[in-house]
Amino acid sequence: MLQENDYPISVQFDFASGTFDPVQIRDDRKLSDLQMMFHDPIIVNNILANADPLIYEIWYHPFQTSRSDMALGVTRLLPGKIGDEYHMTKGHIHERDDQPEIYFCVRGEGYLLLQTIDGEFRAERWTTGTISHIPPMWAHRVVNTGDDLLVFVASYHLSAGHDYRPIIEKGFRKLLVDRDGQPTFVESQRWT
Repeated sequence: MLQENDYPISVQFDFASGTFDPVQIRDDRKLSDLQMMFHDPIIVNNILANADPLIYEIWYHPFQTSRSDMALGVTRLLPGKIGDEYHMTKGHIHERDDQPEIYFCVRGEGYLLLQTIDGEFRAERWTTGTISHIPPMWAHRVVNTGDDLLVFVASYHLSAGHDYRPIIEKGFRKLLVDRDGQPTFVESQRWT
């Protein structure tokens, strides 16, 4: 017998704004939520002394039935930099290491950074229309290197979970910084 949440459901995505309706959860991530992710704590503290700028928003809709779960997440990553480092998402690896994720860049440009726990690093260049499969056991973070909003849609199992601890402790092997107006990868001192 079908339960109430076992019936099909749809949400309406607005490509112009990068939002959807109905949304069940909205999570704003400000600089204070990400201060440990940026490489220059002096610049971070100087900014936080005067303001706490919004870096990105996540719009969630968990689709849970009596037999399964699936999540829709839409992230709106604002353009900008903290010092020379571009705005980025916090980054995570899944608590269940057998779980993949799909990201679809619907607006903007940047990079999807990927890294294994052992430090194998990859970067996927993103432009509008790029769809990326994130295999199990790869941490992931998105960086906005453009002058416009970067919007991406994520789909994953809720049971995958999010583990931020490895990223908070050591970050990614490479940082994406502005060098003479160009996005440039540099080695993170936390890994050297």
